[in-house]
Amino acid sequence: MFPVNRLMLGFRNISTGQVFQIPQLSKDRPYLVVAARRVSGQYGPTVLLSLRSEEDDTILLKVLLPLRYANVFEDEDIDDINQGRKGYNLIYLGMSGPAYLLSLIL
Repeated sequence: MFPVNRLMLGFRNISTGQVFQIPQLSKDRPYLVVAARRVSGQYGPTVLLSLRSEEDDTILLKVLLPLRYANVFEDEDIDDINQGRKGYNLIYLGMSGPAYLLSLIL
């Protein structure tokens, strides 16, 4: 295996820009959060997360968080994720009525 540096990781984290809907994630499976950024979504400002699955870490998934979850993120949290200081995992837990249930774990 070749050593991996910052530039190589940057290339690996580029995707086609396809954004997945949260229910497209596998339920109860952790996805490593590799990047986060604030964006303007259909319903206002939100956070776009770039995720990797344990099953296939070559695929980068992007999801827009619902506003109630995006509001929890502070700029420091986003910076910690992007600088690799915090290794969070996002888990889709299912639905409660029309609302998505998510968990974020270290």
